Amino acid sequence: MELSYMGQAFSGWQLQPGVPSVQEALESALSTLEGSPVRVTGAGRTDGGVHARGQVASFDLSREWTPYRLTLALNNNLPDTISVMRASSVPDDFDARGSALWREYAYFIWHGISCYPHVRPMVWWRKVDDWNDREVEECCSYLIGRHDFGAFCKLSEKPDNCYRTILRARYVRRGKLSILRIRGTAFLTNMIRIIVGNLDEVGRGRKNPGWFKDLLNGGDRTDSSTTAPSSGLFFWRVGYDDF
Repeated sequence: MELSYMGQAFSGWQLQPGVPSVQEALESALSTLEGSPVRVTGAGRTDGGVHARGQVASFDLSREWTPYRLTLALNNNLPDTISVMRASSVPDDFDARGSALWREYAYFIWHGISCYPHVRPMVWWRKVDDWNDREVEECCSYLIGRHDFGAFCKLSEKPDNCYRTILRARYVRRGKLSILRIRGTAFLTNMIRIIVGNLDEVGRGRKNPGWFKDLLNGGDRTDSSTTAPSSGLFFWRVGYDDF
């Protein structure tokens, strides 16, 4: 199933004791329909406060459901902060995480002294409008390809191999709203939010694009800047061979 959710209602995707998670809510709704426990696999984990537009989850049920009836039944048993957008049958060897070819994230920034209250929970509201969009675009071009993203990973969760491949990185500006979309084969912990925090340094003129480019050559987390808030981050899309 493809689902969308509002991240501020959850501690993240993954099951965690004593706190609400998206996985817990989905497994509860599916188990109610099945009459026995159902486990789900997500295409990617999201941290607390991170939203999703196109998360994908796979699971097994003991009987056939039509996509329409399953979507309707699940949405009747889920909180208002989660919605199943569509469901379909897949081959037995399909796995939402293992079968994914790429994942895409989107980050939304609002610039200015005022912000629509409906938009506020879904963006990083920067209360000044001081970004140099041309230099931010230049930095995004450096992201494409295979790089050592060690400077863009949460220090306590840095793996031995920090090389990751970015397939697409696009920055656009629409009035007060900036949108960054990054597609890659895999990501490190907090990688997108740290990228945005470093883009902010360049956009504000505190650092130059060359500094940002150098961070992609095996830099350390302590060499880079802050982690942007979770409020602006969306798990946007997942790509598969046949879907």
